[in-house]
Amino acid sequence: MRAGLPGPPDRDADTIVASIRERSTIRPRVAVVLGSGLGAALGDDLVVESSFSYADLPPMPATSVPGHAGRLALGSIAGVPVVAFEGRFHLYEGYDAGVPALLPRVAATLGADTIVLTAAVGSLVPELAAGTVVVVRDHVNAMGVVPLTAWRLPDGSPAFVNASAVYDPTLRSLALERAGALGVEATDGVYAATRGPAYETPAEVEMLARLGATIVGMSLVPESLPAHALGLRVLAICSLTNALGDHVTHEDVLRVSSKTATAVGRLLVDLLPRLPEGAMDA
Repeated sequence: MRAGLPGPPDRDADTIVASIRERSTIRPRVAVVLGSGLGAALGDDLVVESSFSYADLPPMPATSVPGHAGRLALGSIAGVPVVAFEGRFHLYEGYDAGVPALLPRVAATLGADTIVLTAAVGSLVPELAAGTVVVVRDHVNAMGVVPLTAWRLPDGSPAFVNASAVYDPTLRSLALERAGALGVEATDGVYAATRGPAYETPAEVEMLARLGATIVGMSLVPESLPAHALGLRVLAICSLTNALGDHVTHEDVLRVSSKTATAVGRLLVDLLPRLPEGAMDA
């Protein structure tokens, strides 16, 4: 992690990484966060050197949501050293924004320069069909909390972070190009982040669409904005689990995202060795 970047007042990421370093010296180049139902996306392509339950890495808590295994794995994908987070934390579980931010903070402290976030999402527009892969180009934060609250720059001033390009455009273009080459149906989109756990009302869907969002979910932003602030290049790849107007349950989300996990996994395995090295420009 480069000097001069902001951070929260605690040292939790350092504590977690110290525990990891007792068992592994791998310095990952890329971090991957696997969301709802996508834990099996990488399959045998993730060659694991060391793995840890989140609950065994205090102060990181255990996961509580079905479809989120709660495991950190260090190893490689297609020869690229990685840290894979199998499962994430959500505000609807009762956590403040600092807990989901632990994932990019740990990734940056371990030495990663790029983070790939995956998630299951719903559609806000009629032209997106279930099963589509959506690469995020921007977001609308409707969570009612900014993940960088209480973060400070080294001089003690608030973390006024430029958020005009949270999601790296070079990585996004590359992901869409490789999806096309692999025959994976993919497009880009704008992610609306809601707090959850209730799914959106029809009026809320219309509001978010009017704000410019095309997909909606209950995660990503508490990870992507801190990752960007920490100098990581951010790529977000989403599995669209339900079309506009579909009745949806969490079981539906897990079922459809599990079906699309193979496509997401193929894309990740193809993409990771092609990602440019180095953190984003200061």
